[in-house]
Amino acid sequence: MDTNDFDQKLVAKIKQDNIAPKPRWHFLLKNYVIWAIGLLALLIGAAAVSVMIYLFKYNGWEIQEETHKSLWDFFLLTLPYFWIIFLSLFVFILYYNFKHTKHGYRYPVWFMVMASILSSIILGSLFFLAGLGEKIDNVLGERAPLYDIVINRHVDFWFKPEEGRLTGIITKEKDEQGLIIFDAQMNPWQVIMQPDFPSEELRLNQPVDIIGRVSGPNKFEAEIIRPVRPGRSFFSRPNIKGDRPGCPPKGCHQTPEKK
Repeated sequence: MDTNDFDQKLVAKIKQDNIAPKPRWHFLLKNYVIWAIGLLALLIGAAAVSVMIYLFKYNGWEIQEETHKSLWDFFLLTLPYFWIIFLSLFVFILYYNFKHTKHGYRYPVWFMVMASILSSIILGSLFFLAGLGEKIDNVLGERAPLYDIVINRHVDFWFKPEEGRLTGIITKEKDEQGLIIFDAQMNPWQVIMQPDFPSEELRLNQPVDIIGRVSGPNKFEAEIIRPVRPGRSFFSRPNIKGDRPGCPPKGCHQTPEKK
């Protein structure tokens, strides 16, 4: 085919179909949107990392031998699966958007995935140091549905009295009979302790995790008691606060202040 004929037919086809080149701002806008979505995915992924670091730091490593048969069991049962899946999703979004940038095609898949994960970890660590991981966990603990069995499985894990683990919020300060706590189902428990049991951090309206054994109907003999850190805001929910003894007039809905 003659080149001139081809050119003429091409011009005629363009005129017939009213084909016009896309303006430059269209490509710029698309590029900006891709980068904006990628940046948002990075920030959300980093926020997930900050929560994961927070959960791992206060995972109860120091009492692992009292709660699990092995370190491996402890690791598997307390692994934050929700946050791992959540992070994976946004790492994929970050990778997908970077791949579709102007020069994204030049880099291999493994490099972009590793760069996305590393960026999330570095930024997430900074978020954790700024206290974001703890704040996110507190907000979700107070408001998110299925928090105790999906988002932070620590709460559900600790409420196993028959296995020697009890969690709840203190509604009566320590006396000669011990403590009174209410669990997440609004059931009262008398927590029996030895007279010399350390109680500096056992304050009214303080959520606590307890290791020990059931010694009678709604009675629990404590061996170890520690304040709840991740998940403590779960005990400030309206369906848990109720009209418990020891609660202030507005209910036990305030997260205890750290001293």
